[in-house]
Amino acid sequence: MFKKLLSLLCIAAILIPFAGCSVEKNSDFPVTVGHSTFDNTVNNAVVLSDNAADIILQLGYESRISGRSDECTQEAIKSIESFGKKDSPSVDKIISLNPDVVIADSTLADSKYKSLTEKNINVLRFVSPTTKEELSTMYQKLDTLFEGKTKGSVNGEEAFNSFWTTIEENSKSLPDIPTPKTVCYLYDYKGKTVTGDMLGNIIFSSSGATNIASSATGGKIDVKTIKKENPQYIFCDKGMAKKLSKNTDFKNLIAVKNKRVVEIPAANFSRGGVSMLDAIKTITDTLYPNGKAGSVTDSYGIKYDEDTFFTIGSGADNDEEDTDGSRETIIIIQNRLDDLGYWPLNEMTGYYGETTAIAVAEFQSANGIDATGEINYDTLKKMFSDNAVSRSEPIEKQDIE
Repeated sequence: MFKKLLSLLCIAAILIPFAGCSVEKNSDFPVTVGHSTFDNTVNNAVVLSDNAADIILQLGYESRISGRSDECTQEAIKSIESFGKKDSPSVDKIISLNPDVVIADSTLADSKYKSLTEKNINVLRFVSPTTKEELSTMYQKLDTLFEGKTKGSVNGEEAFNSFWTTIEENSKSLPDIPTPKTVCYLYDYKGKTVTGDMLGNIIFSSSGATNIASSATGGKIDVKTIKKENPQYIFCDKGMAKKLSKNTDFKNLIAVKNKRVVEIPAANFSRGGVSMLDAIKTITDTLYPNGKAGSVTDSYGIKYDEDTFFTIGSGADNDEEDTDGSRETIIIIQNRLDDLGYWPLNEMTGYYGETTAIAVAEFQSANGIDATGEINYDTLKKMFSDNAVSRSEPIEKQDIE
């Protein structure tokens, strides 16, 4: 009997260390996020928040998403079943899937939240981040659902840093333009826009542009302010571009007249992952259609040689009258003068008249060139160089009479 008891004690002594090791291996779980505790990694997530979906895609956990909301329109998950609107999804459908977690945002109705939690389904409601720090925290919290509290925090931070570096590197690769191009984003016709206190404002600074609403807060500015600032480019929600050209408040803006209105889905300005990078690319490509890297000449797409010469009478007001084929180049020159602060009109004409000659002469004077008001090779070489001297204060704008 004693030998048998001794034998059992020895077995127990061997098993205890192994049991301890087993606990140690799973030390990253359980993990607590919000009011929910997860004993194991999340493999089956219903994602209602389109911002969370964007981040999860950026983190690389696309395969863990088993359901979504209508607002989660990212191409990578479009084929996944939708359970309805993110504020009022089908509770019964979600329950039938028995997900490990439902990831929502603050728009999820309290009644839907209660119905899901009463069925013992973990529901996380994330507040949309408005700062870099808040976005970084959201990356880390979401990653802990899939990798645990230690590895998830590290992976989430690394993924965010890589994402943010991509944003910062974009601005560093842009051509050096002394006067950044002015822009805005319009959600509607009443002044709802991206202001300086919103995460979406980062999209403009990364694209090398100045947001006319950057000093405003609360996502809204007065329409009169938009008309006064008269941005060179307008970005807007889907379906708005054509309507802007017919709206009395906007049809005379320089961006509308010069067909510089580009539609970008509004959701891209509130998402903090792949969609934000898409928006940055669209805006950068719009402002610098001939590529980010390389010389200023390349970025504007202008071509000239030692025989190039323009003076009063060159170009034309429209394509039909452009007999010498120089209208497009004149518009590029006027755009460059505008970016440098010398162009006085609210639109580019394509015709080399007295206004252009005066602007060219002022540029020449400021840059140590004989102020002839005529364009030759030496003037173009200086005008489209990295060290072109801009006007100390951009000239006051006026409409074409």
